[in-house]
Amino acid sequence: MHARRLARTLAPVASGLLSFGIYQQTLLPSVGWGDIARFQYVGRLWGIPHRFGYPLYVAISHLFGQLPVGSLAYRINLMSAVFAALAATTVCLIVMLLVDDWIAGVSAALSFAFSQVFWSQAVVAEVYTLNAFLIGAVVFVLLAWYQSRRDWLLYLGIGLYALSFGNHMTVATLLPAVAFLVLAADYRVLLDPKKLAIMGGLFLLGAAQYLYVILRARQEPLLNELGPFSWRGWIHWMTRSRFPGQFFGFTVSDQVDRMRVYLELLAAQFFRWGYILGWIGAWERLKADLKSFVFLALVALGIYGFAMNYGGGTVRLYLIPSYLIFAVFLGCALSAVRTWLAGLVRDQRRWLATPLMAALAVVILLMPLYPLRQNWAEADQSGNYYYHELAWRFVEEAGPEFVLVESEPYYDDLEAILYVAWAEKGWYNTQTVTPGGIDPWLGVRPVYAWYGDADIHPRYIQEPAEGLPGMAIISGVRQE
Repeated sequence: MHARRLARTLAPVASGLLSFGIYQQTLLPSVGWGDIARFQYVGRLWGIPHRFGYPLYVAISHLFGQLPVGSLAYRINLMSAVFAALAATTVCLIVMLLVDDWIAGVSAALSFAFSQVFWSQAVVAEVYTLNAFLIGAVVFVLLAWYQSRRDWLLYLGIGLYALSFGNHMTVATLLPAVAFLVLAADYRVLLDPKKLAIMGGLFLLGAAQYLYVILRARQEPLLNELGPFSWRGWIHWMTRSRFPGQFFGFTVSDQVDRMRVYLELLAAQFFRWGYILGWIGAWERLKADLKSFVFLALVALGIYGFAMNYGGGTVRLYLIPSYLIFAVFLGCALSAVRTWLAGLVRDQRRWLATPLMAALAVVILLMPLYPLRQNWAEADQSGNYYYHELAWRFVEEAGPEFVLVESEPYYDDLEAILYVAWAEKGWYNTQTVTPGGIDPWLGVRPVYAWYGDADIHPRYIQEPAEGLPGMAIISGVRQE
């Protein structure tokens, strides 16, 4: 009994540590590209990246930036690894909560940890592992409340849910699931003025995170996607109007094909055996407890409904929380297999029953080795210094006063350069300008651009930048 209790205690910890160890071995060692580079430096600048501002991510990344290890880029990459490992830990905890099986919990957690898309985000600076951890934590805590009816767990779950809005707004899709579980478990919660006031206060505290965006935008930091703050501009960013055609742009007739695409993506994360077991586990959870099954299904369906009706290129990343839920179902299936075998050998002699159960446990625990082996090469960023070398070469050649013309085709390069200039060098005077904002800088500072960029008007004279292949210095304007 003591050994069982010890195993239950250590299983989630082991899941997280094993995951983190693999992530650390495959971590991007330096500056990344595009949004990855941007998220590496946004915390240091207290900037406002992208449309929602990500106030929680900015604050946490600022704290991680103080760690006394490696470069700033490495620390923020490490932050993703930490939260990815914690997300895997939540999978183990949820499985153990539902089926009381630490072996199934560890296997499900590691299968999720080493899944293709999730692992790719665990080794670079991005918001998706923090999002997965927060959603996993909300699901675990609310299920714990559902089983125990302890008020403090309800408040903690709602508080975590409110907090998660500060990282990624896709968590809004969990609202039907949260509302269902509260109503199905104890609808009287919504009739209790005290409990309603506490939960409302927690949501207000979560919303208060966006005061950072409002106040910081007025100070116009170096990175400020909002520009000078206005309520109209902020609402424009916070709603679909900023990205016409990307949100819910698919018709009803498209939905069958979107489901096919999703199922293919899901199968790619867990491979054929995991995919089949996951659906079996969903059925086992449905039979065991309808309410917890519906809650988990609504979480996954909310994520699915939004992500698969989004027309942008980050669909597969938005789907990560649905993979987390599927991993929970995988754990339920693995536990069901163990229970089935235990029933078969119950009346057999111990010399036969014990080795069979032990062999099955070993097989289940070794299952994650397959995705680990299959996905390692694709996920491994440990030798990727391409953008590190590119950005440092440019910055060292250009010097502290350069102006760089923005270019959408070279967005990845641009953000890597800005990371080195702003975060590593501290050259806050360096500027980026749009192709239409070049004139005021001519003759004042060296203006660099990507040679032959189609967005730059032909009237500008571009000369090859010495020592910087593919780059040009804009030296003047041709006479009409």
